[in-house]
Amino acid sequence: MSARPVKVAVAVVLAVAATWFVTRTALGAPHGAIAWRVPLADGPSDLAADAGGVVVTTSASSVYLLAPDGRVRWRALAGDLALGQPALGPDVVVVGGTASVTAFSRADGSLRWSRPRAAAANSLAVAGDTVLVGDDSGTLAALDAATGHDRWSVQHHGALWSGARVDPATGAVVATWHQSESAAVRVFDLATGALRWEGPTDRYTAAPSVHGGRVVLAVGDGDRHARVEARDLATGAVQWQTDVPASFEEAIEPAVDDRGVAVVDHFGVVTVLDVATGRIRWQHDLADVLVATRVVLTGARVAVTSYAGVLHVLDRRDGHVVQRLGPGRLGGLPVAIAPATGTREGVLVALRLRDWGVQLRRLP
Repeated sequence: MSARPVKVAVAVVLAVAATWFVTRTALGAPHGAIAWRVPLADGPSDLAADAGGVVVTTSASSVYLLAPDGRVRWRALAGDLALGQPALGPDVVVVGGTASVTAFSRADGSLRWSRPRAAAANSLAVAGDTVLVGDDSGTLAALDAATGHDRWSVQHHGALWSGARVDPATGAVVATWHQSESAAVRVFDLATGALRWEGPTDRYTAAPSVHGGRVVLAVGDGDRHARVEARDLATGAVQWQTDVPASFEEAIEPAVDDRGVAVVDHFGVVTVLDVATGRIRWQHDLADVLVATRVVLTGARVAVTSYAGVLHVLDRRDGHVVQRLGPGRLGGLPVAIAPATGTREGVLVALRLRDWGVQLRRLP
């Protein structure tokens, strides 16, 4: 498995194009409730959403802001655009580039600021009036959201891929460093950048999750040794550790809420655990390779996408497959998914190859 999601994202598009019609034939005719669909001719690369809308980046360096009902509010051009997930803040939309980070006004898409970076900036987050940028040089920086001016920065061995997770109540910033013999999770103070605690992970570790005073990590060595663990957000103390099959990728993003933790390894085994104890509730082997996906966890469903472009929807109670949609039934190759904030049982899907655009699907 590749440890570089940037290369993986390109490889997915090229590899699946060759097998698309095989998958389409095997999985049958289209079905599934689509709440809305927005065509985007220049091809989505990634997306992010909050209660106020959806931001989409494309392969033509376009940035779109969509309303919650799918209407296009504005389109802007970013001179430099990487493949990481964009970020939404109260007043800004932030995108990373191969050598820069750029912020646009959320109101109208006008350019707010652009700042150079020493390496590709694929790790982005917005917390109030602060933009957090991580890059491939191992630098995590906090910038003023209004001006882009530096507030603080730290650097460690390795690279950052997934956006930092922020707990507003405690001002904790959680970030994971990959591609290093000293791979680690670190927690910083949002205001000052002071290190609160750090702990070892491994080279094949998924994105961190933060919920209910816990940091949840899916940690692997790439050689079928893996675990899911919960650490106390304030102290870093390990609350529980549970062994799971296979390993993970830095472009896999688990999900956690009050009722549980959902992870998926890079060989397609989905595991749902009790968030308080780490006890495994169920596991389901999709028999499908996964390299880059966000786990979407709703009240009744767990959804992931595979390397072959299949959207798998599982029942949250016992893990049985509720729906399995390949590119032919979806209308294209899913290059990114995200939770549909404000919709109890929905998932946002960015598609390429046939229907180029974004759709909001209501899960069965």
